[in-house]
Amino acid sequence: IVGGDACPPELVTRWAPDRRMTNAYGPTEATVAATISTPLTAGDPVPIGTPVINTRAYVLDSWLRPVPAGVAGELYVTGDGLARGYLNRPALTTERFLANPYGPPGTRMYRTGDIARWTPHGTLEFVGRADEQVKIRGFRIELGEIETVLGRHETVGQAVVVVRENEEGAKSLVAYVVPADGATVEVPRLRDALAARLPDHMMPAAFVVLEALPLTPHGKLDRKALPAPDFSPTDWTGPRTPQEEILCGLFAEVLGLETVGVHDSFFEVGGDSIMSMRLVTKVRATFGVRLSIRTIFEAPTVAELAGRLAGDTEGDTLDVLLPLRTTGDRAPLFCVHPAGGLSWVYSGLMKHIGADRPLYGIQARGLADPSATLPRSIEEMAADYVAQVRGVQPNGPYHLLGWSLGSLVVHAMATQLRAAGEEVGLLANLDQYPIDRGEPEPERLPDQQDALRIMLDFVGHDMDSLGDEPLEYAMVAEVLRERQSVFANLDESAIAALANVFANSRTLIGGFEPQPLDSDVLVLVAEPDETVSAAELAERAERWRPFVTGKIEYRVVRCTHAHMMQAEPAAEIGRVLAEKLGESK
Repeated sequence: IVGGDACPPELVTRWAPDRRMTNAYGPTEATVAATISTPLTAGDPVPIGTPVINTRAYVLDSWLRPVPAGVAGELYVTGDGLARGYLNRPALTTERFLANPYGPPGTRMYRTGDIARWTPHGTLEFVGRADEQVKIRGFRIELGEIETVLGRHETVGQAVVVVRENEEGAKSLVAYVVPADGATVEVPRLRDALAARLPDHMMPAAFVVLEALPLTPHGKLDRKALPAPDFSPTDWTGPRTPQEEILCGLFAEVLGLETVGVHDSFFEVGGDSIMSMRLVTKVRATFGVRLSIRTIFEAPTVAELAGRLAGDTEGDTLDVLLPLRTTGDRAPLFCVHPAGGLSWVYSGLMKHIGADRPLYGIQARGLADPSATLPRSIEEMAADYVAQVRGVQPNGPYHLLGWSLGSLVVHAMATQLRAAGEEVGLLANLDQYPIDRGEPEPERLPDQQDALRIMLDFVGHDMDSLGDEPLEYAMVAEVLRERQSVFANLDESAIAALANVFANSRTLIGGFEPQPLDSDVLVLVAEPDETVSAAELAERAERWRPFVTGKIEYRVVRCTHAHMMQAEPAAEIGRVLAEKLGESK
């Protein structure tokens, strides 16, 4: 006869053969045993049996009503073996020893704090402790129920389920299993077996296979020693397109992970059906596409899901016209590249600008085709880009955004569009100002090496570690892969093309003479130093006054110029743009 703690199935497998083994249950308050089982059989569920003589057991809900067979509830016991209460502790006695509504007047029943259920055959099964009942996303869950189902799988010897909470406060279920003797636990098969027997909200988000469960010196389970699940994939592949980068960020945000690769299944790195609802909501809001939870099940990886964003993933990601989001019925926002030539960086704005507005990036010539002739002036570049824009949107109003070099280009584009009789709506300048001809010319122009360093700085590499030696394309490619950014899949030839485009673009700045423009301009001034006066910040924006006859408005973004498209500054810029675009159709 065993008792004192829940009897695990593996103990029955080890002890029951050739013996008459029974399982006894009884809290100290109902000495000695309240229930006892019939002889146990290896491989069968382990019941706690039926009440002993002169004892009754009830499985009740929170209103003290009996629950049907198969439904878990709290176990109450009563009978001749029940104690009268706790000595000199009337409050605790009142809390735990309740008037028995199913017995003679004056009798009491003891609230055990254990969760149990009746089988259809009239025996009791122990499910777990009531204080181990958890509430996740609105569902009350008995961890013991999940452990019981896990324990019935032929490959599982021991099983424990706990709740873990990530940094965002999101709770998820984690199952720890020890293989049965001679068995191997295959997590996908175990997950499928559980899915056939448990509702979605009771499915563990992660499974951890252990050689043995950690125990305290007293032989009890040491829950604090259970290792955190490792969701890191063994074969990580970073995003290869702006859409994949955005989706990787959304996956990571919902799952509470630092990074998610494009081939990592949402459900194998910690997701469940409830989390998938949050993911669907975020994807809808970001991309403006109609998406169902079923799509997440059918396309659970970033790579697969990106293919479902109809129209958003067609074409080469280095082409001049880069569709970031093609859905929406409002006038698009066109974002022109900085000196590096890529517009992927603008993908961070998408979640902050309404899904009813399409977004397009304009990228430099010479990226998709390194042999292409590079533009010889900002005006030539602007004319090329105006043609690209009008191919998407034949008539205004046109909304244009540029960062750094791109700000000069959108000014030139706006003047060309106005000369053609078109309306310019929002013209947003991210921290770029006309060349001051009174200042001495720089000793040298930025070159390919500067471009490589800018790329490494953008992804957060330690710039002090680079030294003064020339950087090699292979080394830069390796660092970009290690940083797991959207640049991670650029090969050496693409990085070389970026460096050449950057060097050419920088030579064009000195020769650009802005033309007068009869439109309003929004200037977002990058300044991390909060002590800089408002007058000085306004003076920077007003440098455009000789070239702008409309209103010049400025906003301050607390960051450096080079970091304006990193997460926090991009969020602030996105909010400002959304506010200003709300005034335009």
